[in-house]
Amino acid sequence: MKYYSNNKPETYVTSGNDLRIYWNIKEVDVPSFGEEARKQWEANEAICSVFDNRAQIIEKIIGSLYDTGEEIAFINNKEQKPEEYAMYQDFRLLAKSLANGWIERF
Repeated sequence: MKYYSNNKPETYVTSGNDLRIYWNIKEVDVPSFGEEARKQWEANEAICSVFDNRAQIIEKIIGSLYDTGEEIAFINNKEQKPEEYAMYQDFRLLAKSLANGWIERF
């Protein structure tokens, strides 16, 4: 899911039992009616629990962009669409890295 804010988010943000993980954090220009474009932060966001284990966090990060059907399609079509499969595998590695970053904080 996409996240937008006037403030740059940290990679890991907790609130109560909620854990929000942000990646692809970048500053973007937002058109403003009758005014100059303003700056805003954009990121991808996965919502987890602080009690989630590594596998659950990875699943929620991947699930924030792809549903199960899309994942199965990437796998089943890897021969016909190797670029899409490679992109999916790269994202899986990112999800694992983000999960490790949270788990290893403790």
